[in-house]
Amino acid sequence: MSRIHQAMQRARKQGWATDPLPSGVQQRPPEEVARCGPSTLVAQDADPPKKGPQEEPARRDFTELTETKTVPDSRLVALSNTTCDGLRDKLCCAKADLQAGGSDLKTILITSVSIADGKSLISVNLSISISKAPDQKVLLVDANLRSPSLHRMLGIPRENGLADLLRGTVAAQQVISRTDISNFYAVTAGSMVENPCELLNTRKMSDFLALAKKHFDWVFLDSPSLRPEPDADLMSAMVDAVVLVTRNSRSCAGPLRDSIGMLHGRNVLGVVLNNVDVKPV
Repeated sequence: MSRIHQAMQRARKQGWATDPLPSGVQQRPPEEVARCGPSTLVAQDADPPKKGPQEEPARRDFTELTETKTVPDSRLVALSNTTCDGLRDKLCCAKADLQAGGSDLKTILITSVSIADGKSLISVNLSISISKAPDQKVLLVDANLRSPSLHRMLGIPRENGLADLLRGTVAAQQVISRTDISNFYAVTAGSMVENPCELLNTRKMSDFLALAKKHFDWVFLDSPSLRPEPDADLMSAMVDAVVLVTRNSRSCAGPLRDSIGMLHGRNVLGVVLNNVDVKPV
């Protein structure tokens, strides 16, 4: 009997060659086993270990969320009239045009030239107006972590919001509220934070927006004004488009021009001129 054959027999008797090999692992040649001993296996193009279930960002069906009762602010006129329907129609047309060209329009940042331009009211009324369509699911995110207002306008709890998600203390399905307004979902700002810009400028924010785009037809971000903080400018790079709001006044032209310059390179859909007294001709 050859020495190679004898070595193989000894390996089998001692249990070295009886266990099935893992995928991608090749047993060493018999002659090498006889020369060096059978104590090692050679890995050859082994598949990388797969992530466990806890590491995979599972796609969730957010339509199954528990409904949250709202106590809407009286200024949410979209609940009772067609004031914001014109703006809604313009956005829907812009979306159709982009889709025809192979692009999409889902995530939209709504910001303003200055503080108190009425941006948040526009954000909520526009979101509600779009959600009236039976096949349009709308998610409104309060991304103004410095001075949030969405929870007050809708009369919903502020706890477990965007800041908590970005901190990693809650999951996405815990921050999204399915309101009693048909097709309308909301994310409040959550806990107060000292470093909003640092939280927003993270992979978790990008991942959340990507997840939201998979489950909603529209995702609106109500952000702070462009000045004096950098939050809105930062988030404008994460979304498909930007809508700029300004309050009608004699002095609005200069700041509006400067704000549009700040958004150079972004997809600015248009400007909403707020507080306009429309008189019949």
